Amino acid sequence: MRRSAFVLGSLVFLSALVAASAAPDPRILIRQTADTLIGVIKEGKTYFPKDPERFYSEVQKVLDPTIDFDTFSRGVMAVYYKRATPAQREQFEATFKTGLIRTYGKALLDFGDESIVVLPADRPQTQPDRDSVKMEVHSKEGKIYPVIYSMRLGDDGSWRMYNIIINGINIGLTYRNQFTSAMNAPENKGSLDAVINGWGETIAHIDPATQGTPETNSGEE
Repeated sequence: MRRSAFVLGSLVFLSALVAASAAPDPRILIRQTADTLIGVIKEGKTYFPKDPERFYSEVQKVLDPTIDFDTFSRGVMAVYYKRATPAQREQFEATFKTGLIRTYGKALLDFGDESIVVLPADRPQTQPDRDSVKMEVHSKEGKIYPVIYSMRLGDDGSWRMYNIIINGINIGLTYRNQFTSAMNAPENKGSLDAVINGWGETIAHIDPATQGTPETNSGEE
């Protein structure tokens, strides 16, 4: 069930982000901070129906320092990034961040007693500032869903995530294809402003579990 896999993958997506702070090995941090995030989820379930904005705010506190939103959003814009003005790039990054937080934040509320396994590196790290972290989400029914994070080591010594593949679905590539489709849509007339302003509505109708783009060979954007 691809939707189930996507929802399960969302948990480790945010678990990884909590962990992506200064450290020599992002795998260690991912495992250490998973329990912290689960606590945020459990508490959020008690108040989300009455105060969803509070939950999104708590999720944002976790994500802000741990996702490389600049690299992630640049990859989504792809060839259109060079055409964009600095103001347009900044606006899209902000809009992209808001959409990502709400999409994955809400998905977290569907979690129960799934378990997470961080896998050891299966090949040498080819670049000192890049790494791919592989994980597995084990459902209560015994199913296993693979997750791959593309991580980048910043100048400040902190690891940050800039793409994710959940059960074979490349999230960055999925959003990139949606951005390109929006640019080619007749109603937008190739206007970057129109696509950026409407991104929140665009992402609201994307279901990566059923509409997602399969991973590339590298698994990175």
